[in-house]
Amino acid sequence: MKQNSKLYLDRLSQQDMSLEYKAVNGLQRTPWTIDTQVLQVMRQAWDSGQEWAGLPPRFDLDLPAYPFDKDPQDLSEEERNVYKDWAKNRSRIYTHNGKSMSRRIQVERTLQIAEEYAKHSEFYFVWQLDFRSRKYPVESFMSPQVADWGKALLLFNNGFPINNYEDADWLAIHGANLFGNDKVSFTDRIQWAWDNEDDIVRCAENPLDYLWWTTADKPWQFLGWCFEWYGLLREGWGFYTHLPCAADGSCNGLQHLSAILCDERGGAATNLIPSDLPSDIYSDVAARATALVAEDAEQGDELAKKCLEFGIDRSLTKRPVMIVPYSGTQHACREYIQEAIADKITKKGIPNPFGDDLFGVGVYLAKHIWQGINETISSARQVMDYVKEVGSHYGAANQHMEWVTPTNFLVVQPYYNTKKRLIKTHIDGNLVYLSYQQELQDSVNRSRISTGASPNFIHSLDAAALTFTINKCLDTNMMDFSMVHDSYGTHSPNMGIMSHTLRQAFVDMYQKYDVLQDLRDHAVATLGDSSIPQPPAKGSLDLSRVLDSDYFFA
Repeated sequence: MKQNSKLYLDRLSQQDMSLEYKAVNGLQRTPWTIDTQVLQVMRQAWDSGQEWAGLPPRFDLDLPAYPFDKDPQDLSEEERNVYKDWAKNRSRIYTHNGKSMSRRIQVERTLQIAEEYAKHSEFYFVWQLDFRSRKYPVESFMSPQVADWGKALLLFNNGFPINNYEDADWLAIHGANLFGNDKVSFTDRIQWAWDNEDDIVRCAENPLDYLWWTTADKPWQFLGWCFEWYGLLREGWGFYTHLPCAADGSCNGLQHLSAILCDERGGAATNLIPSDLPSDIYSDVAARATALVAEDAEQGDELAKKCLEFGIDRSLTKRPVMIVPYSGTQHACREYIQEAIADKITKKGIPNPFGDDLFGVGVYLAKHIWQGINETISSARQVMDYVKEVGSHYGAANQHMEWVTPTNFLVVQPYYNTKKRLIKTHIDGNLVYLSYQQELQDSVNRSRISTGASPNFIHSLDAAALTFTINKCLDTNMMDFSMVHDSYGTHSPNMGIMSHTLRQAFVDMYQKYDVLQDLRDHAVATLGDSSIPQPPAKGSLDLSRVLDSDYFFA
């Protein structure tokens, strides 16, 4: 457990944790090995100073020299403008160098670990739970949950034969997803893999010269996939695959929120309902925001016209939508929109019609995108508001908010008020004051209870769904798991089993458990407070339709 509270650990020991232990042990029993082909390419690229596929630069950028030979306070008005530009540029380069240094350390440490692990035939990861029962490997540099370059170095030690087109199809879908071709049908993704056979083979045969793989969304994992697909092409049926293949939830937090209230509209937007093509809630919100902005443009709003000219697409709405289940705010929405606009201008070369006032554009678009989000997932707001309401009762009683998940895991939000403390000491003969935040054990932080209630509640439910899925898979004698919260991975020949099992686990969980009612009942029993309101009414969504939804996890 990633938890230091002995009291909490004592309370957990009184819970029936058998489901969680079984799932964690299933993860820990998965043997891994190093993909030496990817390791070799990554090491060569790194040692040669190539900034391929997200690798950071090996050396810092030079900081620009001070442009004057006099003190800044003596500069003329014109010189002050030059000085401001110089200072801004220097600050940008300094920040860039700092981030690059951190990433360089990560890459070098990851390569060192991989080279050491490559000396062994197999190795295992130790997994732990946080206070919401989310599962994390203890290793921080290279694991199934790290950045692209670290994850790409991992293969399952066990191999499974690809014996037919169904097994190969799951591998093809995974490759298309890694490349970024994940918004089309499964049929089109499979065909994409076959249509690009020549490029894939050339990448596998000569990755240091043929760099098509570096254009993928997840380039290093995609390179590993190219090696695997090439192996299948060479050996044919019976090829033993070791590559983890994954299926990802469609904005998983909103999937849970839609399922909780059986919301038909939210379910359709997040692929809880079968469809011929994957629904894309980010595009749905972008379309609604575009319609709202168009109404302003018709009234002569010049900023609205510029926004329509620039384009309001899923790149502007994705991060604002993703943060909604986790207590995202309109303020955060504005920041993400500004970043997305800046990226489109600087990285994609889209003409900038806004000038320097990206803040004003962000404020304007945030209003309309936020409205588009609320209209598209209104039930999600109801759930989040209700969970916060229950949290407010705990805060008023000066108690930590808590609940029990469907897997019988006790969640306790560990949020205390703090007080700044100063320590006076001597270091190397000098008087030094050190400050730290001391937790006040008799005073809970009501604000953090409120803001943390919804995201922690949803995180605990996606953790429960993962636990149920792993356990159901283990019951079918399936082995080898590569899990990242709402991304479920295993060998491609076992993806059919995994795909069915994760859907069944999700449906069973929400048909068997009324999680909002359970939340209220636990709160009433804990606080003795019967004034806590009843949960919102449920909609008409038939959750069993998830079983037939191809793109629920895709």
